[in-house]
Amino acid sequence: MNKKQVLDELTTMLALSLRHKIGSIVNKNEIYAERYAKDSEILFNQAEKIKEQGNWNYRDKLEIKQELTKKLRKELEKKDFLPDEKYNYIDSEIEKALKILGLCVES
Repeated sequence: MNKKQVLDELTTMLALSLRHKIGSIVNKNEIYAERYAKDSEILFNQAEKIKEQGNWNYRDKLEIKQELTKKLRKELEKKDFLPDEKYNYIDSEIEKALKILGLCVES
């Protein structure tokens, strides 16, 4: 797989993980919230493995953040049963995830 394909797979997996995480946050009192949180962890672990397939420079990290933001927003838009509060978590959850993965773009 080339770098572009790995980047696409990585951002897709992270978007799914963060969608589940945000779903568990905004609906913490629902029965499925705990399951969403667990699914988020599983997907995040898969993203960590994908991340290891690339050597990420500054431009790559910027592109990852941009692509991830787009994909996560699309994922959240599909989930109309989640309250609109879900959009308030996009930036903070992306920053946390990228920091954990060592892909955070330092200002």
